[in-house]
Amino acid sequence: MKEIVELNRRIRTEAPEIVPKKFGFLMVCRGEDGPGQLKKLPAGISAELDELRQKLDIAIPNDFAYQIILGDDKPDLALEYNDGAQTAANCPVEWDEERSIFDQLKEIDWESERKEVLARCQTFEVMKDAAKDRPSTLPSTKQLQRVFRGDMKAFVKKNRKDAAQVYALMYRKDEIGSDPESGLREESFENMKAFCWALPDLMTVQYWVITVVTGGKPLPVAKIEGLKKQALKELEDMPISHLKALGKM
Repeated sequence: MKEIVELNRRIRTEAPEIVPKKFGFLMVCRGEDGPGQLKKLPAGISAELDELRQKLDIAIPNDFAYQIILGDDKPDLALEYNDGAQTAANCPVEWDEERSIFDQLKEIDWESERKEVLARCQTFEVMKDAAKDRPSTLPSTKQLQRVFRGDMKAFVKKNRKDAAQVYALMYRKDEIGSDPESGLREESFENMKAFCWALPDLMTVQYWVITVVTGGKPLPVAKIEGLKKQALKELEDMPISHLKALGKM
């Protein structure tokens, strides 16, 4: 792990400006180009990262994905076994930051990790089958706007002044306390593309979109419903996430 710790230290000291302020870290995944900020890395750090990824590609079996977390005060290497869209799960490992990551990877029993993930996914299969016939609890945008009419009007009025970003007002039922409005959440996005990219994940954790303000104007209800349907379609290859987004789990 010491290789990743050292690389993280160099990024934080020599190129801290490439770390997105919104997220506070960079995620570099196996087989992907990574976020655009990586192109701004100094040549030496970029070469070091490329070399690290090449070595990890050899050290980690092909059926395991990995994510390198860089840029914050807790660098990490996360592993995931993926045996298809319905059989994927994280493989938690506690790394020793003082030792080489490659020495520690040699000590992993990869076949045991595979069996553990498959056993967990079988449990998910049972849960998924039980949830299929349950009715969806995902409310329509019109229903949400009716319930939170006052909050929505105040939200739109406040964010009309800024046409540069996209603003979303959302609600999550299990976050409410004695006051129903404690379940409200406001989020801003750089543009509509960023909002649409985040929407499937937001729906998976059951944040219900009440309204969206873009270009200083609220989106029509039909447009929001269309975006929700598109997000649900994107989740169809991930049955558990799809069922959660529909409020069936």
